[in-house]
Amino acid sequence: MARRGRKRKGITYDSQETKALIGLLFLFAGVLAILSYFMDGGIFTVVRSISGDATFFLAIFCFNLSLAMFKSKLPFATRRSLFGQALFVVSLSAFFQSIFGGADPVSRVETTRYGGIVGSTVYSFLLENVFLNFTPIIIITGLVFSIPLAFSITILEFLDRVGRGIEILWDKIANRQSRGATEADDSENMQDVPILSPSTFGDFRKIENKQENEDDTVEEDVEQDDHKEDKPDVKVEIKEESKEGAYINEELNYPDWKLPPLTLLNSFSKRKPPQEDIRKNADIIEQTLNSFGVKAKVVDVLVGPTVTQYALDIALGTKVSKIANLANDLALALATSSNAVRIEAPIPGTSYVGIEVPNTERESVFIKEILSDSRMKDGGLHLPLALGKDIAGEHMLFDLQKMPHLLIAGATGSGKSILTNGFIVSLLMTKTPDEVKFIMVDPKQVELSDYNGIPHLLTPVITEMEKVLNALKWAIAEMERRYTIFRETKVRNIEGYNQMMGFAAFPYIVIVIDEMADMMMSTNKVETEGAIVRLAQKARATGIHLVLATQRPSVDVITGLIKANIPGRVGMSVTTQIDSRVILDHIGAESLLGRGDMLFKDPSHSKAKRIQGMWVAPDEIQRVVAYIKDQVPEVRYTREVIEKQGDPNAPEGADLNLSDDNQFANAVRVIVNAQKGSASLLQRKLSVGYNRAARLLDELEEHGVVGPPNGSKPRDVLISDAEAFLANASKKTEA
Repeated sequence: MARRGRKRKGITYDSQETKALIGLLFLFAGVLAILSYFMDGGIFTVVRSISGDATFFLAIFCFNLSLAMFKSKLPFATRRSLFGQALFVVSLSAFFQSIFGGADPVSRVETTRYGGIVGSTVYSFLLENVFLNFTPIIIITGLVFSIPLAFSITILEFLDRVGRGIEILWDKIANRQSRGATEADDSENMQDVPILSPSTFGDFRKIENKQENEDDTVEEDVEQDDHKEDKPDVKVEIKEESKEGAYINEELNYPDWKLPPLTLLNSFSKRKPPQEDIRKNADIIEQTLNSFGVKAKVVDVLVGPTVTQYALDIALGTKVSKIANLANDLALALATSSNAVRIEAPIPGTSYVGIEVPNTERESVFIKEILSDSRMKDGGLHLPLALGKDIAGEHMLFDLQKMPHLLIAGATGSGKSILTNGFIVSLLMTKTPDEVKFIMVDPKQVELSDYNGIPHLLTPVITEMEKVLNALKWAIAEMERRYTIFRETKVRNIEGYNQMMGFAAFPYIVIVIDEMADMMMSTNKVETEGAIVRLAQKARATGIHLVLATQRPSVDVITGLIKANIPGRVGMSVTTQIDSRVILDHIGAESLLGRGDMLFKDPSHSKAKRIQGMWVAPDEIQRVVAYIKDQVPEVRYTREVIEKQGDPNAPEGADLNLSDDNQFANAVRVIVNAQKGSASLLQRKLSVGYNRAARLLDELEEHGVVGPPNGSKPRDVLISDAEAFLANASKKTEA
C-alpha cells in the first residue's frame, strides 16, 4: 500500500503522462466538435450546443490546447495565443447570439444555433449588467483584441497589417480600372508611342490617388501621344532644352511590363532544431558559467536558421568582459569549434548577454520565402534588397535608397557572390526596366554573365577592367547632369522629380562591382578610388547607388575615404579580427560560420545584426532572366557608358555633320516615316544613347528636316520624302 501511495504522488500535472492524457482528451474534443457540423443527435448535439455556430473555432482551440500539452513552444500553443483563441470563441459566440438569437432565455432550447450556451449566457449577462448600447461595442472590442492575441502579435502590428491589406486591395482595384481604361484607348502608332499605365509607376500611384481633383488630368496627360498639347510647360523645358544629355525616360519604354512571378523560384521548407537540444545547451551554458564563478540563468532563447541565441540574465556585479573571455570554454563544453561561439554583450535593447551557438542542422533560407514578405509588395521600399533571416527568424529586408550604398566583404567561399546575385534578383523581381537600371562589373567573367541581354542593363556586363573607369566617369557625369536639372526644376531629389513628372522619368541606377580588389589592381587606383568616393558622397539624391563586393578586406582596397562614405556594410566570414575591424570597425566576423552567415551593419543602428543570407540557385537566376528576355526580344544598350568620356565643355554638335555621321541618313528615314521628331524615338529606333540622339536632332534641324523645339510636342517634320532629300543633300555635298 505504501508503495502504491508513493507512486500516486509521483504522477503530477507536470508529468509527461498526465500532459499526454490531457492532450489526447482535447484532441478527442476537437474531433467531436468538427463531426458535430455533419452529424446530429446524442453527443454531437451536446458539443454543438456549447458554442453554436462558432463550434468550428472551438475545435481549432481544442486542437491547439492538445498541441500545448505536447509542445508548448509552438506559436499557436503559447499561453498568450490560447488566451486570445478562447476570447475569440467567446466573443464570436456572443456576436452570433446578439445578431441572430437575441437575449430571450426561452431561445436557449435551440442552442445548437447562433451563439450556443456560451454565447447566450455572455450576451444575457452583458444586457443585464451593461447599458444596452455598449453591449455590441464590448463584444466587437473582444473580437478585435482577441485576433492579435491569438496570432501572438501586438495591436499596432495587427492594425498595421490590416491597413496594408486594405491598401494593397485598393491598389489592385485601381490598377484593374486603369488597365481597362488604357485598353480602351486608341492604339494607333502603338509601336512608337507607348501608353503609360499608372500600375507601372510604383510608389507614384499612391500620390496620384490622393489628388482626387487632379487625378483625371494627370492620367490623361500621361496616356496621350507625344503630339498632344496638354502637358505642363515645365516638362517642355526639361525634355527639349534642359537635359544636357542626361539619361532620362521621355516616356515609359515598357508600359506593359510584367514582373517575374514567384513561381519561377524554388519552393522552400522550414526546419527548426529539436527542443531537446535547446534545453540541453541551455543547461550546459548555465553549468559551465557557474563552474567559473559566474551566476547566470537562461531567460530567453531565439532560434535562427544558423545559430540559436541564449539570453543570459547575469548576477549583479558580474563583469561582462569575464563572460566574453569564456567563449572558448563554452565552445569546449558545447562540443563545437572554438571560434563558432559568439558572445553579444549586451543584446541591444535589453540587459541580457547573448550567447550564440551553432545549430546542429542548418536551415536553408530560400529567396522565395524572403520575397514572399508583404513588405516587398506594398511599395514602401524604393530599392528593396532581400538579405535573409536574423537569429529570431525574421525576414530581413532593407531599402538601398535609404542606405544608400553597400559594401560587402568576406573570405573566399563565404557567400558574397550569392548575396550579390540575391540583391540583383530581388530588384529584377520587383522593379521594371523603366524604374531601375544596372551597371555591372564582373572581373571574374562568370558571376554576373547570366544577366547579359536584359533591358535593365545600361550596358552589357563589363568584364574588361579598362572600361570600368569610363563607366564610373559616365555615372559622375550623369549625376552632375541630374543635379543641373533638379536645380532648374526646383526639386531636391529623384523622388521629387519623378513625382513632378508623374512617372519614372529618371530611373534609379545601381552600380554593382563583384570584385573591387581586382578592379583596383587592374585600373588606375587613384582615379578609380576618387570616382567611387565622389559617387558615394553625392549620388544618393540623384538615384545612383553603389553595391561593392571584395574578398580582400584590406586597408589598401577598403580605404578610409570609401568606408567613411559607405555606411552600409556586410561582413561575412573572415580569418582574423583585423579583417573584421576593416569591414565593420569591430570584431565578430571572424566567428561567423560561412555559407551566407553575415553581420549586417545598418546605418541607422550602431551594432551589427547577425543574419543568415538567402540562397539563390543558378537555375533560379536563369529562369528569371529567361522570363525577362522573353518580353524583350531585342535590347538596345547605351554605348556611351563604356566609351571614353570626352570634354564636357566641348560643343555637342561640333563633331557631327552630314558627311561624317553614318547615322544621319537613318535618322532622316526614321523621322520622316514617323512624321514626328523626338530624341526618344531616335534612341529606340537607332539604338543610340541620348547624347547622340540629341545631337542628331540638332543636326536635322540645321538641315531643315525638323523644326525648332515646339513645347511638349515632338518637333514638326518639314519634309515628306526622305530618299529625295538624302539624294539632293548628297549632290550638294559632292558639288
